[in-house]
Amino acid sequence: MNKLNRLIICLTAFFAFGLTTISAQSSENRHVRIINRASSPIRYLYASNVDRRSWEEDILGPWVMISTDHYMDVNIDDGSGHCLYDLKAILLDGRTAERGNFNVCTQQSWTVTDGN
Repeated sequence: MNKLNRLIICLTAFFAFGLTTISAQSSENRHVRIINRASSPIRYLYASNVDRRSWEEDILGPWVMISTDHYMDVNIDDGSGHCLYDLKAILLDGRTAERGNFNVCTQQSWTVTDGN
């Protein structure tokens, strides 16, 4: 096998490995179970990747709430490939709960309580 063929094989293997790594990162599961253990329903839920300076739109939408002692599975994926997000829940009674640097790729749930 000549040097050119070896070089082509090595480059092909290198790029194939790189594409596999990028694909694996972008296909991480970003579904998070939001559990409401607070004494008031969750009215609004926001998630913004840590590089954003403002909150994204309400994930729950205009007619959805998470009642006390209930949960909802949400997809927290803005298409950026980020895993770290800041989370914010606003309860029906006006109180807020926040969680910074939440890893949506490795953590499966966030429990909102009266204490956070």
